[in-house]
Amino acid sequence: MKQLFGILLFLCFSASSFAQLLNDSDSKQLIIKGLDKLYNYEFKEADTYFQNVKIKYPKHPVTPLLSALQVQWQNLPVEQNPKALAQYLSLLEKCILSAETLLQDPSKKAEAVFFLTASHGYVALVLNYKKEQVKAANEARKAYGYLKDGKLLTEKNPEFLFTSGLYNFYRIQYPETHPIVKPIMLFFENGNKKLGIQQLEQAVQKSVFSRSEAAFYLMGVCLKYESNYPKALVYSNWLHERYPNNLIYTMRHAESLISNGKIDDALPIIQQLKRTNDKVYLLAGNLFEGLVNEKFKKNDKTAIEQYVNVLKMQPNDRYTNDYFAMAYAGLARIAIRSGNKKRAEELYRRCLEYAEYKSTVNEANNFLK
Repeated sequence: MKQLFGILLFLCFSASSFAQLLNDSDSKQLIIKGLDKLYNYEFKEADTYFQNVKIKYPKHPVTPLLSALQVQWQNLPVEQNPKALAQYLSLLEKCILSAETLLQDPSKKAEAVFFLTASHGYVALVLNYKKEQVKAANEARKAYGYLKDGKLLTEKNPEFLFTSGLYNFYRIQYPETHPIVKPIMLFFENGNKKLGIQQLEQAVQKSVFSRSEAAFYLMGVCLKYESNYPKALVYSNWLHERYPNNLIYTMRHAESLISNGKIDDALPIIQQLKRTNDKVYLLAGNLFEGLVNEKFKKNDKTAIEQYVNVLKMQPNDRYTNDYFAMAYAGLARIAIRSGNKKRAEELYRRCLEYAEYKSTVNEANNFLK
């Protein structure tokens, strides 16, 4: 059941997607400014902008969705904070009810579809991470129904380029990464990875609200599946310069820098991550230091210590499973160099329990052949 809706979890459209509201230029600018502050972890400033929109649109789905996003970004990962999670789900339910009312007006269909897709998708995602797969599958099914409507609206509203691009790419990629779902995917419309990437690139260029999210997902696609590290760096640079306080973006930027061999630029960012008290960023910082020491400084002894530090922590399903896999792969490479192929085999098998990065999976599988 978890695999059934896995593809849809990538379509949980993030904070930036607020459909039309484009006829209200003042509110549009307030939302854009608020989102920029929210992404940059300037939460009080974001709230100041959002409050003006909420006062103007008290019964519109934008109001509970903005509040839900504020709860989410201030409590990452939200599924691990019971109080924040309850508030988050309650706000998303209010968004759904409000958007269903909006859907009754034919002139507001595009707007309503966007909010319904986003809210059901967010609920599905968080329920998945809570291991409530049956409930999550039901929400993902609802999100997919509205997503199909959104795919027909890309010409009218460039914000839908983001959601359509995600679907087109992951509809093909997800079954490739998880072959077990291939029979199930026959029930979903076909996709096109090349078109999906093109639509995401267009979303960065043309969309207003979805630009930052499209850039973030493009960076992830380039790192995780395409191994196009120069292109990933273009988007991570843009996000890091625009939102320097956002630690999720900072973490991915450090990864992009290391992937491109820009170690001098990566080192201060790694130290920034390690100075936090958050286990997500501490794990990432140790992994990145291990990669630098192993691959660039040729210091296997120190790299081992840092990879072991990673494996002492608990990976987060949402953010660091692949970093956990990379630590196992790093130790496996070092074991090979020391002549211990049996140990390397054990480590690569553990690596594959967590890995989804194409490069990591290929490395492990090539050794295990």
